[in-house]
Amino acid sequence: MKIGISALLFNLDEALKICEKIKEIKHIEVGIDNIEECKELIKYKSKFQDLDLSIGIHLPMELNTCENIRYIRESWKSFVLDMKKELNLLEISYFNLHLGYVMSNRLKKNREKYLEISIKFLNDLTKSTKQNVFIENVYSKEGDFSNIGNMDYDFEYIFNKIKNERLGFCYDTGHNLINSGDYLGKLKDKIRLVHLSDNDGIDDIHIGIGKGILSIEHIRKVVKTKPDFLILEIGYEYIEESIKILGTIVKEA
Repeated sequence: MKIGISALLFNLDEALKICEKIKEIKHIEVGIDNIEECKELIKYKSKFQDLDLSIGIHLPMELNTCENIRYIRESWKSFVLDMKKELNLLEISYFNLHLGYVMSNRLKKNREKYLEISIKFLNDLTKSTKQNVFIENVYSKEGDFSNIGNMDYDFEYIFNKIKNERLGFCYDTGHNLINSGDYLGKLKDKIRLVHLSDNDGIDDIHIGIGKGILSIEHIRKVVKTKPDFLILEIGYEYIEESIKILGTIVKEA
């Protein structure tokens, strides 16, 4: 299991300084929203190599695997393919993404319709990119639009239909505190990536271990699933203390 932290381009220099200081960090997950940003990320190649960091990419929040309009859905697939091409000088470990969003009244009437659309998208994406793709649980406070992927049912449905080793599950502890599900029980064999953060159960505030309501016992269960990557998706001011706590938990597990 590689321990990592998350970053965006604007704070990547700060993130790399943390990686340089804390030797336990061996991975970095970078959020990219635009194709143009790939060229900027490539400039950090030698720094990634010097620090012996593997790299994951978090795709834009706007990406919608269950988009009902085929033209728009296909444009998202093209976007990821173009991003992969632009990042060809980096060895990307995976693309991580959220499933997307649907008008709330339509989702309530026919959830499976949108899950089937996501299944086709994910099948096509893993085959065309030949890349590991991880799908992440989210939370939804609803409104005119609702996020899909906010219950374990969605991922059970998808993984029962897709038999593809490149498709894995990203378990986000912070999202689970807001919309809880039995992800560790039902999807433990699919967990390849973990986003570890704490919060108050209401807002996804990305605080450090022990600062909110996430129990040490739950973290211990997460570690026992043996994910490939565990990302501390928290404010940088919490990283050092959380690494120490996590180290103790890993030893106990």
